[in-house]
Amino acid sequence: MNYSKSIKKRSIANRIIISWLVVAVFFSLVGFIIGSITSKHSEPDKAETTIYGQTVDGRVFEGEMSMDWGEGDLNFIPLDVPLDKGLQEFIFYLSAGYNMDFTFVMAVIQQESQYNADAVSKSNDYGLMQINEVNHPYITETLGVTDFLDPYENVRAGMFILRKLFEKYETPEKVLMAYNMGETGAGILWEQGIFETNYSKSVLQIQQEMNAELERSSDD
Repeated sequence: MNYSKSIKKRSIANRIIISWLVVAVFFSLVGFIIGSITSKHSEPDKAETTIYGQTVDGRVFEGEMSMDWGEGDLNFIPLDVPLDKGLQEFIFYLSAGYNMDFTFVMAVIQQESQYNADAVSKSNDYGLMQINEVNHPYITETLGVTDFLDPYENVRAGMFILRKLFEKYETPEKVLMAYNMGETGAGILWEQGIFETNYSKSVLQIQQEMNAELERSSDD
């Protein structure tokens, strides 16, 4: 009689323990699922991390992006510079597609050529963004650009080069140094602890002035 009761007690205790374990496992799984869903929704967007010139977005462009928006979709305001408004708008929308600041690109153009689309330097740099001839075959193969003195074709080439440099380097100063000197020349300075030059300082100063101009225009 006592033996039978002890068996029943152990049996009941075992069932209770098993029930607790089942409940614990169930709620653990539920908690894990809810936690996973919550973390996905609360994870910050990488595109929110902005640096001076573009936004860190993790994308790698193998070719030119497509501009799948229409005129007026974005808030385009032309700058007071000697460059056709239509070309400025083209640069503005292409900048948005590449996730670069419009004023950053415009500052590079001012620094490189002072908006002279026909400029050819002694070192064979062409057009608005002074695309060196050593880059011409690569750009022609990648983007189909053949006329590096055509302003639209030239900025397509220059902006693609800038975007690819932004994919490699973390700061606009380093991007500008690589654009101006070539990656090899810039790398020599980086090894010496030099991470900005008069060129990079000048471009960023021009950009600040352009940003101030656009801010004033938007307030009017």
